[in-house]
Amino acid sequence: MPLKFKQRGNFTVEFAIVGIALSIMFVFSADVIIKLSIRGKLDRLSYSLVNVLKERTQLYDEDYSITRSEADTIYTIAQNSLRRMQASYKDSNFGAVVEELTFRSIGNPNAPKRYNLGSYACTLSQTIDQYDDLSVVTTWTRQATLYRVTLCYQTDNMFGSLVDESYTDVSSSSIMIGR
Repeated sequence: MPLKFKQRGNFTVEFAIVGIALSIMFVFSADVIIKLSIRGKLDRLSYSLVNVLKERTQLYDEDYSITRSEADTIYTIAQNSLRRMQASYKDSNFGAVVEELTFRSIGNPNAPKRYNLGSYACTLSQTIDQYDDLSVVTTWTRQATLYRVTLCYQTDNMFGSLVDESYTDVSSSSIMIGR
């Protein structure tokens, strides 16, 4: 039978270990929830903005090419929308890439246009020219233009700072076939 005086402090040690584990779990959960919330906002916004680009023929009479001015307008819309949706929004943490891929003829793509916008640089795992097989031939025997909007936001690194890693980038990319 163990002596009582040798077991003093066991509860304190066990509580400290469990408390640390629970704290790490709470920080991880909070970090994931914040990043998922931002990701959802970026998903909705990138999809909406690429739809605006898709409707170019309705707005600009058969002009399929995006200008720098139009890309800047898309970026400004994204900034203002995020500012309204997120109280902690910072311009320095937000970036965007607006891309377009047009075709000279069927199966013959032009060089893609890419506009990197904002003070935060988005990293792309694939560029729009790697998606050229998504384009279709229209009823007017013209290969449809592809548009893509990628939005990225740098979040706080709450859990990453505990485990000495960096988990800050949240991004969303939407691609759409033009009319």
